[in-house]
Amino acid sequence: MLKYIGKSHDDYALCFQRGEEEGFDFFFRQLFPSLCLFANRKLNNREEAEDIVSAAFIKIWKRHSQFNDAGGIRAYLYQIVRNDCTKSYQQTARVITMQKEISHLAPADVNDNAENDIIRAELYGELYRAINLLPPECRKIFTMLYIEGKTVREVSEELGLAISTVKTQKARGLAVLKKKIRPYLYCLLVAM
Repeated sequence: MLKYIGKSHDDYALCFQRGEEEGFDFFFRQLFPSLCLFANRKLNNREEAEDIVSAAFIKIWKRHSQFNDAGGIRAYLYQIVRNDCTKSYQQTARVITMQKEISHLAPADVNDNAENDIIRAELYGELYRAINLLPPECRKIFTMLYIEGKTVREVSEELGLAISTVKTQKARGLAVLKKKIRPYLYCLLVAM
């Protein structure tokens, strides 16, 4: 830590802005622990929190030239971490909802045992096989929506497509899958 004596936070912000590793290193050492605590309080998962914070540093480093003060760097990192924690939480909630829906398809007398796991695996397998029969762009959108648990807006932003395009591809995919999979799986897919 003696390495940092003599420079202000804003001096390191200028190093950061110029793309100098010294600036990145300073802010990483200063903010990583507190950002991890912040993320962990939202997610209650230390490993995931650390992954999100690490990804936030990568995101801000790609835009390093836009930041010239320490407060801006700190605020942007907290904003990224907060937003990514929210997205992660929402995706986890969607997966849990999907798992609950699939568990309702299992016979009532089959509780969490090997048979129930086999039934779930078979349902997922049939669904994955059907999705793999879709045209490539449609398959990509379906995977993002139904496997990764992303929203239409997130898919639109990530792929650089209009929201209406994503919705159209989703509708086309559902129409194709309706013909290819068993009715109860189609109902499950639409419910997701």
